[in-house]
Amino acid sequence: MTSESRLHAIARRFLCSVGMILAGVLATGTAGAETGVTRDTIKLGMFGPLTGPVSIYGYPINNGAIAIYRMINDQGGIHGRKIEIVHEDGACDPAKTRAAVKKLISRDQVFAVHGGNCSAAVFATREIFIDEKVPLMVMAASLDKISIPMNRYIFTTTPPGSTDSVVIMKFVRSMPGVHRIAIIRHTDEWANSKQDAIRKEVPGPGLELVADEVLDRGASDATAQVLKIKEAKPDVTLFVTYPAESAVFLRDARKYGLEGPFIGNSAVQDMLDLAQRAGGLPAIKDTYVAAFLAGPLGSSALQEWTAAFQKYFPNDRPQSLSFYGMSGAFAVIDALRRAGPDLTREKFIAALEATSNLPAGPQYCKVTFTPTDHAGCRAEHMWTVRDGTIVPVGETWPGGPLR
Repeated sequence: MTSESRLHAIARRFLCSVGMILAGVLATGTAGAETGVTRDTIKLGMFGPLTGPVSIYGYPINNGAIAIYRMINDQGGIHGRKIEIVHEDGACDPAKTRAAVKKLISRDQVFAVHGGNCSAAVFATREIFIDEKVPLMVMAASLDKISIPMNRYIFTTTPPGSTDSVVIMKFVRSMPGVHRIAIIRHTDEWANSKQDAIRKEVPGPGLELVADEVLDRGASDATAQVLKIKEAKPDVTLFVTYPAESAVFLRDARKYGLEGPFIGNSAVQDMLDLAQRAGGLPAIKDTYVAAFLAGPLGSSALQEWTAAFQKYFPNDRPQSLSFYGMSGAFAVIDALRRAGPDLTREKFIAALEATSNLPAGPQYCKVTFTPTDHAGCRAEHMWTVRDGTIVPVGETWPGGPLR
């Protein structure tokens, strides 16, 4: 080969290499772009229980967040990029959820993940996000140890379970003449986290624990527990149970003449659903529950977000679950904007950690993250039912005698 031929061959290889680099630039938007980011899109992963017995919580919660992302896309996206959602099913099972998350990160190459409604399943994925250095915005799971202790890749706008007990005890402390307290509860990690502040204050100055009853998951009868609590003559009874078992307890409390007030956790903030499960509105008389939404379904506080949900999911019936994931979507969108057009995961995390007093859409709190605290919402208030309507009553006793 002559010197001239060798020069032509070198030139051809050089031009071929340049062509491959340019093709990569055109495909990703910029040379060396971050995983999951192109010139036109930001790919977010999402997971939840889309099949199985708890799938009733999956699509309603996830679709609420998706409605917000679609709304932003219709407004032009973020720095010219549209949000693309990749959905995976974890079936509320830890092993299946781990597999779903690994697929989102390794095969689908998402930029970040916004997902997770089942606490045990989400906790099972925690180390994956930390090891892979992929940001997770928790969708609706509330187990404290998902986000506490803090890790720089895990964020949540769902109040940790222990927030419920802080709100409940503030309310109890404001109730006139309340000294004798009864508790009926589950014994799993979910219930234990929601009892954190209760256990720290009861028993304590001015407060006596007169009954502590366990109600198993799946229980269809609470007669024994109700009768023991009634015999103890509490001033107030706290129930730290899931919706189905809460309804069983309230149904049997009415049946056997156990009087309130009764105070429940945020898992039963859909109080009309609770009443229906318990046999009607009389069963939830004198009942108050912690709530992290700004207002109940149908209220003016949720009107804007109900309209957004119905626009993008016209065939779905709005329910309280429809709003659980929206606050996280707003936090993600706000941080993506502030991270700027040259988006990286590190810039996104830095932007999230600088979030302060961000309106949380349908949620009661405002979102604040810091470099040492990634649980962005810790504010809740109390609801009750009056004349068949759910009514927010504030963070302290609304006044007047207990009965």
